[in-house]
Amino acid sequence: MTYHQHMQGCLSLEQKTLQPFKKIAEENGFHVYEKQGLDNRIFLEGKSNFQFGDLRVNTPTHHVVIEAESAGGVTNLVKYWYCLSENAPPTHISLPIILIHVFQQTSKNDYDSHLKLWDFLWEKMQKEIDSNRIQAYKFPYHIQNPSEFKRAIDKFEMSLTSF
Repeated sequence: MTYHQHMQGCLSLEQKTLQPFKKIAEENGFHVYEKQGLDNRIFLEGKSNFQFGDLRVNTPTHHVVIEAESAGGVTNLVKYWYCLSENAPPTHISLPIILIHVFQQTSKNDYDSHLKLWDFLWEKMQKEIDSNRIQAYKFPYHIQNPSEFKRAIDKFEMSLTSF
């Protein structure tokens, strides 16, 4: 398998993961921001930017962001730390963020080191960033046992109406 084929497979997994969140948002009358479009970026200085979630919904009081991992890593957590830190360049993040980070696992040990780093980073972030600016939740789930995924969906649905 080529790198390009692997990445296409990852994108397909992410899109499948995001479908239920998108459906719920649209059923509740929310516009969904997704993918790499101009309206789904956090612009930094110069031409630098971050994707503002694999899927994002803006409520009147906060942003609800879904980050779906199919290739691992903690970049999708640490980028919000950077953007919300005191030393960050100005961004267009004007509302608090609820981050729902889902990790699809095919075995118990998938992402184990990444999940440990996620917990470590989140603990550090909470000491630096006011909890009124960001709340973050991780949901690793197994394909064979999607109960954690259901918890992520429930958290998303509740987050559409409250921070």
